Amino acid sequence: MDIALYLAAATSLIMAAAAGLSAVSRFVGLPMPVVVAFAGLLYGVFGLTSGLTFSGAALDSYDQWFVESLALDASGLLLLFLPPLLFEMAMGVDLRRIRDEAATIAIMAIIAVIVATATVGAGVWLGSAWMGSGVGLVACLLLGAAVSTTDPAAVITTFREIGAPRRLAALLEGESLLNDAAAIALYALLLGVAASQGSATFGGFLGDFSQSFAVGAATGLAMAWLAARIYPLLGASAAAEASATVALAYGAHLAAEVVFGGSGVVAVVVAGAVTGSSGFVSMGPRNWATTRAVWAQIGFWANAAILFIVASATPALLADFTVADGALVVVVYVGALLARGAVLFGLLPVLDRAGLSTPIGARQKALLLWGGVRGAVTLVLAISLTEVSALGEDAGIVGAVAAAYTLATLGLNAATLGWVTRRLGLDRLSPADAALRERVAAGAIERVAEVVSNLARARDIEPEAVAFVTDALRRRRMEAEEEAEAEAQGERIPFGERLRLGLTIVCGQEARLVRRAFEEGAIGPRATLALSGAAERLADAARVGSREGYDAAVEAELRPTAWFRAVHRLHRLSGFSRPLRQALELRQTCLLETERVIGELQAFSQTRLPAMVGADAAANIAAALAGRLDGVVDEITALSLQYPAYALALEKALMARAAVRRERQEYDRLHRDGVVGPELREALARELDDLERRVAAPPRLDVSASSIDLLSAAPMFAGLDDKQKRRVAKLLRTRPIFPGDVIAEIGERGDTLHFVASGALEVQHGDGRAITLSNGAFFGELGLLAPSRRRATRVVSLSFGQLLTLSRRDFRRLASREPEIEQRIRSAAEAQLRGGFSAPGQR
Repeated sequence: MDIALYLAAATSLIMAAAAGLSAVSRFVGLPMPVVVAFAGLLYGVFGLTSGLTFSGAALDSYDQWFVESLALDASGLLLLFLPPLLFEMAMGVDLRRIRDEAATIAIMAIIAVIVATATVGAGVWLGSAWMGSGVGLVACLLLGAAVSTTDPAAVITTFREIGAPRRLAALLEGESLLNDAAAIALYALLLGVAASQGSATFGGFLGDFSQSFAVGAATGLAMAWLAARIYPLLGASAAAEASATVALAYGAHLAAEVVFGGSGVVAVVVAGAVTGSSGFVSMGPRNWATTRAVWAQIGFWANAAILFIVASATPALLADFTVADGALVVVVYVGALLARGAVLFGLLPVLDRAGLSTPIGARQKALLLWGGVRGAVTLVLAISLTEVSALGEDAGIVGAVAAAYTLATLGLNAATLGWVTRRLGLDRLSPADAALRERVAAGAIERVAEVVSNLARARDIEPEAVAFVTDALRRRRMEAEEEAEAEAQGERIPFGERLRLGLTIVCGQEARLVRRAFEEGAIGPRATLALSGAAERLADAARVGSREGYDAAVEAELRPTAWFRAVHRLHRLSGFSRPLRQALELRQTCLLETERVIGELQAFSQTRLPAMVGADAAANIAAALAGRLDGVVDEITALSLQYPAYALALEKALMARAAVRRERQEYDRLHRDGVVGPELREALARELDDLERRVAAPPRLDVSASSIDLLSAAPMFAGLDDKQKRRVAKLLRTRPIFPGDVIAEIGERGDTLHFVASGALEVQHGDGRAITLSNGAFFGELGLLAPSRRRATRVVSLSFGQLLTLSRRDFRRLASREPEIEQRIRSAAEAQLRGGFSAPGQR
């Protein structure tokens, strides 16, 4: 019981300390990792000098011995705390921005680790030899690997707190996550080299490193995929799904390390990144926010706990620290800076010249150089170094040096990052951004003033109170305008920049609307991923190419994908329709949802956007949205013509789903307001679930078409008996069609009768008139009887589909045996000649 009470009290004190240190961090203006590390150091120094510790005060000698015998070593600390730390960080990483900076991050995360390990290791080895201590080369390289990782918790937390430039924060996020994995993988391999007494070869070492990295990445990807299959089985329980992600974090690490022999750290990073970017759509629609909140708390606890624990153990590690060790710390510090500088100022410019990355300015590189903060992970590796028996006496030296270097980066680099950022001028907006801030602030304040006015009218508030608030808002707007004008130095934002920014804002709104639709249950996981990806691609295109890039990306999104074409070909060749059905269902759902989203974006561009980017840029964006809407409506129309019954059923299902969603939101509001209790709310929710399964389930699309059914629908064959229809059907040949295919051209001589099995086509007359054909229609019957007659219309495919064709040669053979069939086609052709080309089915 005493031990249980001790553990409960220790946990309570650590959590209380974490909460209190968070407040201290804000009060003193230092990053949280610096404050926590300093507190841990103070506790460790007090325990070392006084001989009093919390465990010693709370436990008798036997219980204290028992607890200390169960205490975690360095490997245990990494296993307990590292997976949740890395998983939480990886979940919040913007993979699209990481992808944009992939080459830069790969250099900084992997090459930089190798360069730092070699530079620091060689420097310490030569320095120790010069000073007479003679530390072994393998021990020096282990020290280099231990200090080559920028701690993700320390770096990301610090950069977020000081408000570093967004691009630099993205670079540091990607680097600190990946180089943590690279450094620990390298460290583990060097431990193997130390244990083998130098018998390992360089080729084998490099191969093992690559294999460990690749196996870890594959394991993390596979575990994330498996977890995504499990989430739907958990009954849409937010608590269960959040628990499953915790199992994923530890499970990916253990599977990679224990089962497959790969890097557990890499597995955790990949699993977290995949979960944050796409795995969430497999969860209950409203459960992702809960999962993120749970992980934010887990990350806070893990970061504070591991940093406090290892920092408190550091003074004992430094108890025998000598002047020679201090000199080696200087060598490590300088060597790490030189290695990082060589990568930033030497290798990255090569990437820039090769066009593989976006150039980084000198001031930004200087901040990245100073931002190489080490933290809890390096301290744990420092403690681990002291436990490597194969290093002999060198273990204590390199462990102490690594710990002292980590504290130096926390005390110098992390504590002064904010000051360095300000001195480099990277905390200030550019003149153009400062001028833009005035517009954004004006738009926001104008919106707030509108809300206040509406609230005053609704609640009949005294005019004096309303005037007080509106005057304050007006003053704030004027102050923002004056300050922004001063910072902008009279610079006006060019129209192109405002247009680019407006398009980027609209794309961000689109991504938000898609996420909200998913969370409300309006669209499913597959449509969410497809629409989110489209919004990201449009944002990228707008950011690079402004309106031209946006329009080109819109056209590309409307074009059928390579996968869509592939499943069509598969269906044509094999008759296997399931992939095609799924692709068509997804496409129609995405088109209908895009139509709804564009409607909301148009309202946004007309109301709120002008105040942000100017009326001229907002009008241009509204025109771009109108053009995009026209294209979407055309695609919806084409699919509706191709599959009219399915299109109608899908629209009914979407409307029913929207109604159920609104009803569910109303019950939730009544529950929050205390009108209905939890039991009644649950009963109503169950009824809604049953209703949604009955009326809002997505319809199934039948892409198959029966030749007999098509012949029965054609007026010219309506009077034939089943035997005659089967004879005609045997002669029909299949022809796949794709959007834009020209089936018949003006002036051509026709010799084929076409039936539209599926798809939509447009018959274009020479005078500009156009008629649309869809399933069941036919054309070209005149060519069977008058092959010398030239066509007066052009027939173009509007969508994917399939035609059934009857050639003149087959028709003549059939007519010789079935004169009735020839007479029916001849009558249809004569009617076409008399009536012209005005009605579907008579062309």
